[in-house]
Amino acid sequence: MPRDTKNLYKSARFPDRPWVDLAGSRMSSDIFTMREIEIKIRVDDMDLFEKNLVAQGCVLSKPIHQHDTVYLRIGETSIWEGVKSGSIVLRIRRDDDGALFTLKQQQTHELDNAEFETRIADPDALHESLLIMGFRPGIEVKKVRRTGTLDGDEICLDTVEELGTFVELERLAIEDVDPRCVTKELYKKLESLGLSRRNEERRGYDTQLYQLHKKQTPR
Repeated sequence: MPRDTKNLYKSARFPDRPWVDLAGSRMSSDIFTMREIEIKIRVDDMDLFEKNLVAQGCVLSKPIHQHDTVYLRIGETSIWEGVKSGSIVLRIRRDDDGALFTLKQQQTHELDNAEFETRIADPDALHESLLIMGFRPGIEVKKVRRTGTLDGDEICLDTVEELGTFVELERLAIEDVDPRCVTKELYKKLESLGLSRRNEERRGYDTQLYQLHKKQTPR
């Protein structure tokens, strides 16, 4: 695996978080598995939330346009119809800086994944390769995102076509961490900024769109 995996890519984006394990010692191998645990909350007043966030010292990036294509095996839709531990999700993301390829393996729920990500030079060639390997494009997600850090965790302010506005807060953790403890800490941070857990969304954007389109399709 190249050194530009998700873990190193994250560190490059956040130089204040060096490539070390959570105990503070540098990892001895180029390859190690990290677990991405995130929470997502629907936001009615993004301007107010952004004001509260900036007041806490968070510096947000410029808006980034992202176009995600999520792939699944031909004939399969189960990843959007119920969480199955071990399910694999493949994604090509085109953004203002180029393109990324991501593999996610679901753990305890849809927003708890072992994740690997790398920059790619030719997304069209990878798309054709995935077709040959038996995958097909399933859902496309288009959004505008602003990112920053909140006490070491990545925060994303998203405006998603067809779905609305959301805030995501995510943490990269060691593989055997208790996700319930991490989730509790993440919610505490967002609640301190005026958001409510009553507006939580436990589905990914791709799942939300799949279910929305399925509902709209005449039977």
